[in-house]
Amino acid sequence: MTRTKWYRTLLILVAVLYLFAYGSNVASSYYAQSSHDYGLGIFSIWDGLIIAWLIWRIMKERMNVEGLIAPILLFISQLLVFFLPPFSSTNPFNLSFILNFTCIICVFLLIKNVEFKSLLDLWKSEDGWKSSIAYIGTLYSCINLSGRFWTVSIDTSSMMFSVLMYFTVIDLIYLLLLNIMITSKNEVYLKISSILLILNRLAQVVLYYSIASSISFSSTWLFSSLLSVYLTCRIFGVFTKLAERLEPKVRSEVEGVSLESSLEGEKPILQDDEGDDKQLEGSINDSKRGVVFNSSWLWSALIIAIGHLVLALLPILVGNPMWLLVLFVGSIHYICFIIATILLLIGMKKGSKSLVNLVCILFFVSMIGTLDSYWIMPNILSIALGVLVAIGSRYPQNYN
Repeated sequence: MTRTKWYRTLLILVAVLYLFAYGSNVASSYYAQSSHDYGLGIFSIWDGLIIAWLIWRIMKERMNVEGLIAPILLFISQLLVFFLPPFSSTNPFNLSFILNFTCIICVFLLIKNVEFKSLLDLWKSEDGWKSSIAYIGTLYSCINLSGRFWTVSIDTSSMMFSVLMYFTVIDLIYLLLLNIMITSKNEVYLKISSILLILNRLAQVVLYYSIASSISFSSTWLFSSLLSVYLTCRIFGVFTKLAERLEPKVRSEVEGVSLESSLEGEKPILQDDEGDDKQLEGSINDSKRGVVFNSSWLWSALIIAIGHLVLALLPILVGNPMWLLVLFVGSIHYICFIIATILLLIGMKKGSKSLVNLVCILFFVSMIGTLDSYWIMPNILSIALGVLVAIGSRYPQNYN
């Protein structure tokens, strides 16, 4: 099969997997006996959208192929949930499980038959992971964090608030470490940050055990943990050594295919420098049409802000008119948030530092109208986004 057919096949499998799993989850919630079925809930529809977008971007040669490692890690984490506590009551060999396993095989075959040489070249580079798989980890972390801050009217002296704060701080530190790794070129900082990533994931398990006196593994935690291990191995040169060992074998196979095709009078389909030049040219064209400030700090703030606004407006869209009262009380907060989010996107596209600095001020100003203790979570978000934008204004471009 051609390169495009491999990617289209994978896209179809991903779409079938997540649509079936989501439909099964909705159907099972309709029946009382399976309304709390944990197994089908691990296949989030948002995961499917992100993976489909990632595969499409790589297929269009706008992102390097190391990003294909992210779907593999996610699919593996979703399979592990079936066999790790809390154990799912779902039959592990149902259709969702089989489709998930099929997607893993399809990604491996795609890499082996189409992108293996490009992947080895990226493994030998020092910063190839920064523009692909690290960004996917940042995206997942931002989406996970955006759902933590929209809660209002929470008692700050309650156990629920303490638990929510602990996990929020741990996830914020995880996002901070990822951004430091993406924007830093110091090898010492990179190695220390990668080790701290793993310790951060272990700290979350320890915290959960200290609260619930049991161990529970979610697909989100497993994915972030596997990603942390992969990035650590990447930074410490494990995959660089692996690429150097496999490269002679791959080169001999490519030369064999080229010789066989020439003897048969066919034009070989190889991954040569022309494809790499095309990918580089596509990236340059995208940068000309897209944003000027591409800092991961600014992207993180933008994604979290959009997610926060979507969750804030969602109760109204699903028919809860009482939420209008909450929006009225926090009108200053949400008005500043909407203006800041729009200006942040405009500032990133135009490369305007003055707009980015104004956004930082607006995020801090958004706390003025919600000084009550019941609004502490949205106010913490305002501080976090203000800090992210402030750092992003200082480092508006990624080093890679």
